[in-house]
Amino acid sequence: MKKYLKHIIVGFLIVIVFIILLVTWVLINAQRISNAVANVYQYGELIQSIDLNKVEDSFTFQIVDVNGGYNTVLVEHGCISITDSSCADQICVHQGKISDSVIPIVCLPNQLVIKIESKPMSSAGQLDGQTR
Repeated sequence: MKKYLKHIIVGFLIVIVFIILLVTWVLINAQRISNAVANVYQYGELIQSIDLNKVEDSFTFQIVDVNGGYNTVLVEHGCISITDSSCADQICVHQGKISDSVIPIVCLPNQLVIKIESKPMSSAGQLDGQTR
């Protein structure tokens, strides 16, 4: 009987830890997506910044580099992706849509990086001091 009780307690603890991790993950993702901005960098310089939560209708635009390479970017509400590229391996196209800051889209041949970053909060939402 004691052996079964130990298994039940261990199983219960595993379920509790899993629930805590799931709730934490949901809260982090909800917060992260609420102020998401897609920053598009080429050759290390910011060339465009898009507030993904303000996008109502999806649109595409093309980025052409100095060597004639190109990337076609699709912007939708809450996510961004590359739909076409002149690079040979097409890794940036196959990566698909991103909507969080976990993994950026990178096209090495065209020196393009798209990162989801948090936009700065307005001054009303920021702290104006610190207390010890």
